[in-house]
Amino acid sequence: MTPSTPHRDIALGEFEKSDSHLRRKIGLWQLIAIAVTVQIGASWLLAPLATASLAGPAALLTWIAGGILFTVMAIPWLEASTALPRTGISVRGPQFTHGSLLSWMNGWGYMIACITLPPIEALAALTYLGGQFPTLRLLHVVDGAKMLTWPNGILAATVLLGIFFLLNIFGVRVLAKTSAWLSMWKIVVPIVVAVLMFTAFKSSNFTAFGGFNPLGSSAVFHAMTAGGVVFAFNAIRVIADFGGESENPRKHLPIAIVIGGLLIPLVIYVALQAGFLGAMDWTAMGVQPGNWAGLAQGSWAASPLVNALVVAGFAWFGTILLIDAVAAPAVTGLTFAGIAGRTTYANSVNGGLPTVFQRLNRYRVPWVSMALCAVVSLLSLYPAPSWYQIVGLVSTALVISYLMGSPLVMVLRRTAPSLTRPIRLPAAGFFCALAHAASLLVIYFAGWWTLANLLTIFLLALPIAAAYLGPRLGWFNRDPGYAIATVFTLAWCTLAWTGGWVLNSSSAKRAGSIGDWTYIGLFTALVAAGLLVMWLASNPDGRKQVAASVWLPASLLVAMVASYLTDTSSGHVKLLGDVPTIATLVAFGVVSAVWATRSGYVTEEILSVLKSERELDGVPTANPTGNTALTA
Repeated sequence: MTPSTPHRDIALGEFEKSDSHLRRKIGLWQLIAIAVTVQIGASWLLAPLATASLAGPAALLTWIAGGILFTVMAIPWLEASTALPRTGISVRGPQFTHGSLLSWMNGWGYMIACITLPPIEALAALTYLGGQFPTLRLLHVVDGAKMLTWPNGILAATVLLGIFFLLNIFGVRVLAKTSAWLSMWKIVVPIVVAVLMFTAFKSSNFTAFGGFNPLGSSAVFHAMTAGGVVFAFNAIRVIADFGGESENPRKHLPIAIVIGGLLIPLVIYVALQAGFLGAMDWTAMGVQPGNWAGLAQGSWAASPLVNALVVAGFAWFGTILLIDAVAAPAVTGLTFAGIAGRTTYANSVNGGLPTVFQRLNRYRVPWVSMALCAVVSLLSLYPAPSWYQIVGLVSTALVISYLMGSPLVMVLRRTAPSLTRPIRLPAAGFFCALAHAASLLVIYFAGWWTLANLLTIFLLALPIAAAYLGPRLGWFNRDPGYAIATVFTLAWCTLAWTGGWVLNSSSAKRAGSIGDWTYIGLFTALVAAGLLVMWLASNPDGRKQVAASVWLPASLLVAMVASYLTDTSSGHVKLLGDVPTIATLVAFGVVSAVWATRSGYVTEEILSVLKSERELDGVPTANPTGNTALTA
């Protein structure tokens, strides 16, 4: 990587002038603190048991493999986030390379995930609290899962979400200082817990009961999503979303990504996993020795680390852990409430949402976006699923945005070679293709049920684009846009219900549903038809942007089909081995990376940024891209 350039003003395009009103108040250590705060939330409290139940002692390998994969996935963002340091760059990035439709599709998925995360963290905090103090009546059991009660549980969560909203409304300095102080607590307590659990270490837990890898190599990888590993490591790239409010983003973002997003969490999570596995007491858990899958239904499921400390003889530390069990998810929820608001703001800047969501208060915070996210977060509490069920769905939605990093870097190398790049990746083509394939693998590891549900929600971005984005940008008139949106939505909802997999919390198919291959065929055909109709109805600019977006839904559909071929849930027979499936998916990931790169073009947005950058440098703007090939 090339050395960092000196600190300089950030060039903004005409369409993003609202960014100039954001305050750059977040320093390096505060960025690291935010990254650690996001990473060490509910995952450290529940993931050790969840991952062990899916992979056995080989859960240690799951964490290490997850760290390696996310390191690879984050590589393109080192260049992208420093070349375009923007608030919500995860959403706004594709706008500079592929246009509004891809940016909106990516932004929609990321926004839904971020909005859903604060209530998940609130649920985790209240689950621990309610499990230890049942007299508070925060929880009740529904179909074997602990859920929030009405009114006690729901009202307590509402208060927590209200606090998240208010703290974010008062500015990034409050958010940063809150995260900075509490992140130290969130580092120290897990380390102490790991050390205490090691005092009751039983090496037999790693060798007996089926050996170190009792559930097979495929379980090691598939446990990444359902076990909470993906959920834990997502902040490696999330920290880039604060680029527009960092004091020196081009210097500080890469350091914060590596230290706060990877190194600190990886050490803590591996130590916790090893300590928990060593301290497990099958009798105390009420689980038959060797029944790893039974851990999730055992008596330790609600508060695994508290119970492990009791067995180790450190019940006195349980009070401190209980405080952390409430504080850690709460602070993570606070941070993600801020990220959700900035993501909604970014969608508005990109044109996917009305400009009202760009309004800032006197603390220079996008308060309208924050208010919308707070309301939607509150509404998402009512279904109240368990943390173990929903964590895979939300974390996979966050991973989709990682697919944007590689094409963002490679397209800008071609369309904007003169753009200031404080970090310039060596062998960028190789590392970007590798990162793209790794991201697609992590999505595949989520499994069939998760992807069937997630893509049903994610691809609702298409009718929303037809109803709002297309008419707003002049691709077609409002009437055909409404017609496309209405027909697609009705057909989509009908297919989702008749397919039998969507909105079914048991992870099993509903009786009387259509055949799986029929469902997959109709699913693919409907997505293709929706994109084709939008392309046919659009003007030349709209057609160019639709064509530039096709690679994303196509790649996700391939991952979904691959997950079906290797699915073994609900008695399903595996149709293809893991090794050939992974090898094929890696090869397709490289193809997808090339496809995504070639789909990019010189957008008006990147031309505007380059013009602003050259004006800051006092250079004439006759050829703003700096690419002589484009003007030859």
